[in-house]
Amino acid sequence: MKTPRIIGIGIATMDIYCHQGRMYPGGNEYNIAYNARLQGADTGFMGIFADDQVGRILEQTLEEAGIDTSHSHHESGSSGYALVDLQDGDRIFLDWNKKGVTDLYPFTFSDEEIEYIKTFDVACISWGARVNLDKIKKLSAAGIPICYDFYDNFTDEDINSISPYTKYGFFSSSHISEGEAKGVLKKCVELGCAVAVATRGHEATIAYDGAKYYYQDICKVKPKDTMGAGDSYISSFLMNYLSAETDESKADDKINASLKKAAEFAATVVVKDGSLGVGYDVDLSRLSDYINL
Repeated sequence: MKTPRIIGIGIATMDIYCHQGRMYPGGNEYNIAYNARLQGADTGFMGIFADDQVGRILEQTLEEAGIDTSHSHHESGSSGYALVDLQDGDRIFLDWNKKGVTDLYPFTFSDEEIEYIKTFDVACISWGARVNLDKIKKLSAAGIPICYDFYDNFTDEDINSISPYTKYGFFSSSHISEGEAKGVLKKCVELGCAVAVATRGHEATIAYDGAKYYYQDICKVKPKDTMGAGDSYISSFLMNYLSAETDESKADDKINASLKKAAEFAATVVVKDGSLGVGYDVDLSRLSDYINL
């Protein structure tokens, strides 16, 4: 069976847990690459790393996990970070910087970078990755299959403009009804997406492939930290779906099996600290020693 190749393009950030005095690497595409690698995929990450201690830690964490960062960029400036607290396992963002290197130096995608991305089975991008519609079109025109995470603040305009250029679409949908979620998935697929998935918090996840809707209950565990739960779900769904694509499995078998595996894997992540369970001590009174503030 062919090993899936998955690349995340976008956010590398540090979640700083004020109540613990600990900091945890994360970011949507960062988490997807890390978790996919943990499950056996060949993975890469393309992000912007700052020339501060946090930037070095973020890249080193990936490299130690066996993830290729060779096409990431290095810029002078501040790493992205968020100050976080937890309440009953749910994350609460207290503050974050809005002018980190990912914001200031977004990718333009050179011909060489596009050729590199094409060596992967899918490129994962999110609403927050600073990869705008023109760049998504550029990647799609080069024949790159795109997985797009629309987050929970998606609009009709987002769905209409981005769906035609994606193969996999993910929507955080706990704030809308089941019927509304199914409508979102149907529109996304009708516009060109192959498989669209709506995660719904404690409720069953719904997927749609143009032929039918699929449901998968969550695996119930007592969450310690929900940071990165959706990213872990995406990583596992793609890992298993792409693995199944190499055999003769029927479409509905592939989706059902991938949803089940994704629910199981996400349940192992929400009992960890931070997005990945990888953390470092931090002195909050000396934050400027870690980040170029």
